[in-house]
Amino acid sequence: MSQSTPYTRFQKNLEDVLSILGASDEVRKIFSEPQNIHKNELTINMDDGSSKSFPAFRVQFNNARGPYKGGIRFHEEADENEVKALAALMAIKTAVVNIPFGGAKGGVQCNPKKLSKNEVQSIARAYVNAFKDNIGPDIDCPAPDVNTNPDIMAWMRDEYEKQTKTFSPHVITGKPLSFGGSLGRGTATAKGGFFILKELADREAHDASELKVVVQGFGNAGAHIAHLLHSDGYTVVAVSDSQGGIYNPDGIDPVRVQKYKQKTGSVTGEYCEGSVCDIDRMSMDGVKTVTNEELLEIDCDILVPAALDNVITEENADRIKARYILELANGPTTPEADVILEKNGVMVIPDVLANAGGVTVSYFEWVQGRSGEQWTADRVDLELQRLILEGYKSVRRTVRRENISYRKAAFVVGISRMIESMKVRGWV
Repeated sequence: MSQSTPYTRFQKNLEDVLSILGASDEVRKIFSEPQNIHKNELTINMDDGSSKSFPAFRVQFNNARGPYKGGIRFHEEADENEVKALAALMAIKTAVVNIPFGGAKGGVQCNPKKLSKNEVQSIARAYVNAFKDNIGPDIDCPAPDVNTNPDIMAWMRDEYEKQTKTFSPHVITGKPLSFGGSLGRGTATAKGGFFILKELADREAHDASELKVVVQGFGNAGAHIAHLLHSDGYTVVAVSDSQGGIYNPDGIDPVRVQKYKQKTGSVTGEYCEGSVCDIDRMSMDGVKTVTNEELLEIDCDILVPAALDNVITEENADRIKARYILELANGPTTPEADVILEKNGVMVIPDVLANAGGVTVSYFEWVQGRSGEQWTADRVDLELQRLILEGYKSVRRTVRRENISYRKAAFVVGISRMIESMKVRGWV
């Protein structure tokens, strides 16, 4: 069997949906590959006086519905295959929440943790220099992704404006507030997922206090959704980061966990120093340590994978006990696992809907950049809730009408909207 990659996993989901839609050969051809794959070598001067080159990519999947949109990741394993898959998913994601963007993704093969701030800035500016003809407010609007942040976006916007001699606050999103950013961007991914869960619980007549939640990944999205759910009365029973997790069937306080993570660098920091844990104290508090693999299989109602891709596979899908999975991470579930989960009656709210809050607020930032306005936090929240729930309801209606999974329904909604625009443009 050929090895599964992010792009082959995307193609598997795509193929199923194009068959449901009865798509023409013409449509299939357009969706089979990205419209553009731009590659370059970024050569920068290092602090020690040497020069070093880093492979860089910008993959533009489809712009039928508007300018390409998608983050740039700085990661040693960012390769063309991964970036292609993420660009394709972005195109579907923007269509699912019905914002006027296409899908793209960028990557630089580097480890910013091993570089100085000055070297990271040089890479950011070199990236814009390399791709300045391929990006722009009405062409392709990058954003932060893995290992990139508002500072990096600010350098990129500045470099673009220098190179093009323009004022372009809307060329890049995810910028600092002081440099054209939007309120609410930092919590947007978690907020979007939270709004969907609340609507789902309401429709299924669940009481929040009776629902147990497990969150894998205590980074930006995972920590924020744990806080939001805990504050709303849900019982968060387990959380983890890259070093492992903690579990208490009676519930844990994410605020307390965050405090110890900030102090010690780990969610287990209240009880453990490295691999040495205070067993008596854990026993008294009813807490156990768990691995990330064990965490996925904990008895709970809602599982939120908010860290890595490809963590729910055909190997462990049968052991997942959650009734609902909310994918805040990109691509955490393989197509083979989807089949098993569906058979077992597990409802998966897919990444292209569940984590679309981030790109939705990026759209608001783009709109604010174009108009020169600054929206209030309340307005951002209200508009985010409106768009994310309209997307959820469109997907839910498709689930009911076609009797298919939420992932397939989300792809059906997104791809149908893309095909409509392609027809108007005379592409098909």
